[in-house]
Amino acid sequence: MKYVCIDDGAVRELISGRELQSVDFEDGRRLIERLQGRTQVFKGTGSFLVNLDKDGMYLTTPGKWKDKKYLVVDCESSNLFSSVRDAETLTSLQKLLRFCSKFWSGSNAYTPAEKMIAGTSKTILFPLPFSSGTGFRVAIEREPMKERLERRDLSGNFLLVYKTGFDGANSFTEEASLQNFRKVIEALPSVYDALPRRIEFINEHEQNKTRNGVFDELKIAAPRNQLPRGNMLTLGDWLPRLTKQQRQFVQAPVEQALRLVGAAGTGKTTTLILRTMFILLKAESDKQQMRALFVTPSEATRKSILESLQVINPNGFWERDPKSSAVSLTVTTLASICADKLNQTIQETEFVDRDAQDSKVMQGLYIEQAIAEARANDFKSHAPHLSDKFRSFFDETENTDLVDLFQHEISMQIKGRAGDPFDAYKECPPLKYGLPVETDADRGFVFSVFRKYQRQLVDVAQFDTDDVVLSATGQLDTPIWRRRRSLEGYDFIAIDEAHLFNINELHLFHYFTRDPSAAPISFAIDQAQAVGERGWEVSKELESNHGRQEEELNYGTVFRSSTQIIELSASILASGANLFSNFKDTLKGAQSGFTSDDERRTQPVRFIEAVDDDTMVELAFKRAAELGALTESSPSDILITCLAPDLLQSLKDYAAKRRKPITVLDRRGDYAKVRSAQRDGLMLLGHADYVGGLEFNIVIVVGVDKGRVPYEGSSTTKESRNFMRYIAHNRLYVACSRARFALELLGVKARGPSDILSGAFTKNLLELVE
Repeated sequence: MKYVCIDDGAVRELISGRELQSVDFEDGRRLIERLQGRTQVFKGTGSFLVNLDKDGMYLTTPGKWKDKKYLVVDCESSNLFSSVRDAETLTSLQKLLRFCSKFWSGSNAYTPAEKMIAGTSKTILFPLPFSSGTGFRVAIEREPMKERLERRDLSGNFLLVYKTGFDGANSFTEEASLQNFRKVIEALPSVYDALPRRIEFINEHEQNKTRNGVFDELKIAAPRNQLPRGNMLTLGDWLPRLTKQQRQFVQAPVEQALRLVGAAGTGKTTTLILRTMFILLKAESDKQQMRALFVTPSEATRKSILESLQVINPNGFWERDPKSSAVSLTVTTLASICADKLNQTIQETEFVDRDAQDSKVMQGLYIEQAIAEARANDFKSHAPHLSDKFRSFFDETENTDLVDLFQHEISMQIKGRAGDPFDAYKECPPLKYGLPVETDADRGFVFSVFRKYQRQLVDVAQFDTDDVVLSATGQLDTPIWRRRRSLEGYDFIAIDEAHLFNINELHLFHYFTRDPSAAPISFAIDQAQAVGERGWEVSKELESNHGRQEEELNYGTVFRSSTQIIELSASILASGANLFSNFKDTLKGAQSGFTSDDERRTQPVRFIEAVDDDTMVELAFKRAAELGALTESSPSDILITCLAPDLLQSLKDYAAKRRKPITVLDRRGDYAKVRSAQRDGLMLLGHADYVGGLEFNIVIVVGVDKGRVPYEGSSTTKESRNFMRYIAHNRLYVACSRARFALELLGVKARGPSDILSGAFTKNLLELVE
């Protein structure tokens, strides 16, 4: 094929169709294959046609040809549809079409990727994310055959893509080849003269048409309504909207063990819910027994899942009694289901907290007391036996700075991997970015802190979530449970946010399956959202011990966020991956699923500097109101967040003093509070640890400056700095990836922007506003 001509009506439909933004959708993949000449088939319904002649293709909509504007792609000189991978080709096409629409509307709001070359009629478009590092560019001639078209009263009606590549050229001397462009100009009158007859022919055969590729005409899907927020669609409404990978995951056989990997905003939780409902409905239709379990990391997310389930399918599987119903669903937290197995040996009052997030907060308070006691009473006697590295680290680090490190070591290593015994803990390989334990003496001192922490729990007659899980493991790995398993076990298990569980928790899930030899477990994971190094590969720990191969599905399209927000989030992950060898970059190669209507509401990603903390806090609320107006967002669509607890208190104090109507998030993924804020018209405020699992039109992250992100306390040890850097990357990624249309980071000018953002500034992904 020598050329492709697309009129302005077709451009509007292509940039507004959700299923045409990604090759993960069948329509998007078929479009690219059609333009490449690899297929004649494209499923869809819509209002424009493809017309073919011996040299090229015309994407046309009804109307007089002289009243339209056109994009002409010279396929021989530009290789637009064959220079990069299919996903990148579709991204390039969509960026090109959006530029055309913007140019024809007379807008001058061009992005840094759309370079109008001064003194020429050329534009150079860089359609791929800067984070891809490809440098792929598209050369556009804005005034091809200028004098001839002026004589025919067609001046300004055509844009010509005449070259693509990875290297620059001299735009002042470069001339576009016009041979194929002339053919398009001469053919257009006859193409549009024949269009009414072609439309009539298609309409006559529409009822009986089976879309099997018989016709050359291509009918593109008209833009569907935007998806309602909060998963407010039924299962029947959802299935046609899924990408190929999502549908494959949802409809896979129940016995297939599936690992779903994707960045924030790719639809992991939604499709995990849809898979669960699909399996339950199929079982009920086939009159088969199906006892399903859906596990969430916290009570807040459990309530959110239940709310979504009530809309997706009102059959009420989760309200049925698993003991008396053939098909049922249990939605619970891991702590709760373990407690159910221990119902004869543990009471409600003995829990630190059933909610994993709240339990971790209480753990931190107890651990800080244990560290202080160990420093006062034990450190002096242990010091001569400790390694030089650990001794100097502990001696030079403040207790408050040690809490996160010790809590991480206890949760991930002592309880998470070893399961309490000191001998087992001694055999655990140390975390690369955690406490600098080198010798058994180092581990002995850490274990003494752990014992003091445990004693505090005994004194208050409580168990933390790790105790509950370990106790449940002991009761499940017994002949009694193995006998009961066929009656009380589950036929299908779904695990949301598997990256938030430790190794012992992950191992526990296999005990809950009805068939010990099967692993009907599906789980969603984005390891970059887990705060701190895990010390293991989460996905590997959920693999079956019975030789069954798990299938991994990767989601590459982010539906939540704009391209600019995705690029900044990707830059944060890339920074973490460069610093830490085991840091997961789940956004590498991701693309946005935004339509042109979504992009209309997007705002530049900015870093704004304030003179001091008070001014920065005030600025956060001011910018929230301004961005709300620019993006047509209600107050409940706005989140102000931070990574520093003291800043969170300052934000709360300012809101109280100025009587700003806000709701404070104090649990991770608390969708119930978001719904309450929507009803009352309140803005959301919360620490970055509590915003995971949620999304907002606008996110303002306060205090993203040196000394705070990562946090630099009075301690100067390398180990504490590395740990703080590691978790700062996790938290900043989670905070930024909550945003849909607008994201702004605030900092104090005297401090300067956080070093985590240096790569983003280098690639012009952040606009600095002083």
